Amino acid sequence: MKIYLDIDGTMLHEDHWDNQNLAVAGLAEFLHALRPHETYWLTTHCRDGNPERAREIMKRHIPEELYPDIDRIKPTVWDTLKTDGIDWTSEFIWFDNDISDAEWERFPMADKGQQVYEVNLIENPNQLIEITRDLL
Repeated sequence: MKIYLDIDGTMLHEDHWDNQNLAVAGLAEFLHALRPHETYWLTTHCRDGNPERAREIMKRHIPEELYPDIDRIKPTVWDTLKTDGIDWTSEFIWFDNDISDAEWERFPMADKGQQVYEVNLIENPNQLIEITRDLL
């Protein structure tokens, strides 16, 4: 199974309060749960196929022992729609907090085993904990 990850608002808070850019509750456990999966960045910080910016951002907010988990995440290439960076021939889960209408339009055609989870940390700051417990 392939996993696609956004950063802002999915693994790091992006709201404009005290926790902006802090790691989300349960991030370490989430990253551990991803280890058996082929994992990819699907974020504006890495849409050109270069993972360095995504790695740099994440490493500012996590303990050093999680760096190998970040370094193993592969880049994707896409331009306008993140869904262009997804391998639609495989099973996958995509985690993102801001999915456009045009991106949602791709999912009625999705095969079994192709899922998207819209993360909303403002409504549920523990959502990553629940995802790790219930899905991964």
